[in-house]
Amino acid sequence: MKLNRLKIRNFRNFKKIDYKPSPGLNILVGDNAQGKTNLLEAIYVLATGSSFRKTADAHLLRFGEAGFALEGQYEIGEREIQAFLEYSQNGNKNFLINNKKSNLGHKDRLRVVLFNPDDLFLVKGSPGKRRAFLDFLLKQISPEYNYNLDNYVILLKKRNLFLRKDQTTGKSFRIINDLFVEKACQLVLQRINFINILDEISREVYWQTNQQQNELKTRYALSFAIDSDKINMNVLQQSLHQHIEKHLREETQRGRTLAGPHLEDINFYQDGKLARIYASQGQQRNIAISLKLAELKAYKQIKDEYPIFLLDEVLSELDETKRGMLINILEEAGYQTFLTSVRLDRLEEARGTIEVVEEGRFLRKGI
Repeated sequence: MKLNRLKIRNFRNFKKIDYKPSPGLNILVGDNAQGKTNLLEAIYVLATGSSFRKTADAHLLRFGEAGFALEGQYEIGEREIQAFLEYSQNGNKNFLINNKKSNLGHKDRLRVVLFNPDDLFLVKGSPGKRRAFLDFLLKQISPEYNYNLDNYVILLKKRNLFLRKDQTTGKSFRIINDLFVEKACQLVLQRINFINILDEISREVYWQTNQQQNELKTRYALSFAIDSDKINMNVLQQSLHQHIEKHLREETQRGRTLAGPHLEDINFYQDGKLARIYASQGQQRNIAISLKLAELKAYKQIKDEYPIFLLDEVLSELDETKRGMLINILEEAGYQTFLTSVRLDRLEEARGTIEVVEEGRFLRKGI
């Protein structure tokens, strides 16, 4: 997947931009609050429909404007795709692919992987951060997973409502409970299958990026016990039903569901020890870098196509050795990368296109 052209109108501090990136490494340099991250954000919004800054669409508007528009021209394999997203201040949002009204679940929409400084704390951060990491990529890979996750959230809310009202003996609750278990186990099985792929890839990437030291293992952590050596839908459903039956009284007292994908986690082990406890901060950051690179490779293995890689101000958080290692990987990569940096130090010799961004404008370009 390659982004060949990006047109931006009235988005953040950009009034009108027509940007033609290179197919490899694109480096955006400039002081803070000049527009570097805004460009990555525009690509991300075009791909996903919302900002990675967790802000409302209305806050993406250039000051004083009534709407913004994003247009991207990109390649998927040998096919050329045009995507257009328009937002108006009244809340209307239109998304088109090849001039046809579409939705953000379309198979031909732009796909991205984002790496920002917060991701460096993926290993020791909250379980919610690790679930979000897993869900984001799976939703891009599998429309079925996206559908299952949306339905699971709805069923979870309904089930919690029954628990809060202490209405768990009637037919309605049994129906919701059975549907909840079914959808939960579908999600769990999809997550486990993907973690198995990610584990194999990240282990190799970590070995390479960590100077061939230490072994990384990635495991999915369930929120309920399984009394079986095999994991399949029947085993998962039977185990979750048993867990619910055992803990239903506690769930009713607390008014919430105490097992399911919304509570599960990913465990990372370095040399057999839990990394968030025993790995040093530097090692935890190495694992996070490896996971992001493995995320790209896993997508490629499953979809036979790389997504676009967005890196926002990550270099400043790394030591010189890790900066050099990451730049070398990006220079040799088969995917398109957009990297932001406040400083040009150690980047001028990078084999990539350098853009200087100032006050929402591109001032010069160098290679």
